[in-house]
Amino acid sequence: MISARIDEPRRRYKRFEPPRADVTCRPQQSWFDRLLKKNVALRLKDISLGGVQIIATRELRLGEKTELNLSFPGFPDAIVAEADVRWCRRDTLSLAPQWRAGLTFKRIAPTHEAALLEVDRTYLGGGPPA
Repeated sequence: MISARIDEPRRRYKRFEPPRADVTCRPQQSWFDRLLKKNVALRLKDISLGGVQIIATRELRLGEKTELNLSFPGFPDAIVAEADVRWCRRDTLSLAPQWRAGLTFKRIAPTHEAALLEVDRTYLGGGPPA
């Protein structure tokens, strides 16, 4: 089910929950993290033109830089972006250790940004705010 969260007036962009999207999130805090390229994302919770919310296998530190790779059914190319951790909270309702984390896009190539806009238009039927 796709749902836009329109009832949040302070948000700059509408969020949506894309079905069957794939996400990888690789922290870039140290050279060791970059070398391992370990994915800490279990799944994508929601996305907007400003960032994403993921379910992660470990706690992410506030301000931590990450590399995101997002794939959507029906779109041929993955979207790659650099994002910073805005917040991270332990999911206390989950039996397995999981964290919900909000990440803000910081760097995204123009071709990937265009692809993100197309994904946004497809799921929400709109574009960036005027």
